[in-house]
Amino acid sequence: MTDAGRINRFRVVVVVGNEDGLVGVGQGKARQLRIAIDKAIRNAKLNIIPVRRGCGSWECLCGEPHSVPFVVQGKVGSVRIVLKPAPKGTGLVAGDAAKVVLRLAGIRDVWTFTRGETRTTINFVKATYEALKQTYKFVTPKDWLRAGMGAGKA
Repeated sequence: MTDAGRINRFRVVVVVGNEDGLVGVGQGKARQLRIAIDKAIRNAKLNIIPVRRGCGSWECLCGEPHSVPFVVQGKVGSVRIVLKPAPKGTGLVAGDAAKVVLRLAGIRDVWTFTRGETRTTINFVKATYEALKQTYKFVTPKDWLRAGMGAGKA
């Protein structure tokens, strides 16, 4: 409690990832900063998702998993982000908050297009996370072979 009668609370957003196709985003809120960070880390570890990577750019066609395989988008609050595949060597053309999420997901090259109030860091990070979640929205022919549904199988 401050002398003005206000109670301070800390709200923390944490991103965890292995830089090889797994990423998680968590949020925690508490009166003490350390407790808020611990809550956010626990929440982020519970929300880890796989991220499909590939070379979806028509300019590159190298076949290495360095970008997103196709155009995906995510929306949280007023923030809308579109991730587009980029050729090798482009880097992460994104805002600072989105760069952290993309780097920890293992994406090295991507173009982004954003709309809305991206200064709201929590919504910006969550929108990027939602866009990465869309990479596993549907099954591709490469996944058919992995699941044993290829040609000639009954």
